Amino acid sequence: MRNLSFSVKKCDKRYIWAFIITLLCSIVCGIVLYKPVTTNVYFINFANDYVYNVFNFKNTPLFFTHFLADVLYFYVFFLICYFTKFKYVTLVFLYLKGLFFGIYTVILICVSSVGGIIVSIFVFIPATVLSFAICCVITEICKNFDAKYAFFVPLALALIDGIILMLLINVVFRVVIIIV
Repeated sequence: MRNLSFSVKKCDKRYIWAFIITLLCSIVCGIVLYKPVTTNVYFINFANDYVYNVFNFKNTPLFFTHFLADVLYFYVFFLICYFTKFKYVTLVFLYLKGLFFGIYTVILICVSSVGGIIVSIFVFIPATVLSFAICCVITEICKNFDAKYAFFVPLALALIDGIILMLLINVVFRVVIIIV
């Protein structure tokens, strides 16, 4: 029964507070730094492509980019916490992820105006917040996984996060578009 027994009673409250504070600081830093980044064509093209793909319900490019980014971050968090006792090192990667989240959110809103606001509120922000929550969960309970299945858990969680992204696009966003 140890395969799925996750003891959340022993979570490190100091780490969770550090996680939240790092995340908030990185998002604020991303919001502040969006102006110099707008000169970079890559960020603007990504925002335009993201809004275009969401509005046209082209799921494949959105799923694969989100899935690959989540696999990368989830495995980094997992490997650091599973093999070392330095789980606070994961805050560096969380800072980078939060920084890009803040930058992309502001660029989605600024570049694509109303469409970008709708996409960021109903698709981008919920999917990324869920990804942050999964990173925190992986960090806290990765030592409790059974050794046989431990290396597949980040992959499975990335797949679940990608499926939730597809549900946000194909169910929630369609309902919002129908209402509007």
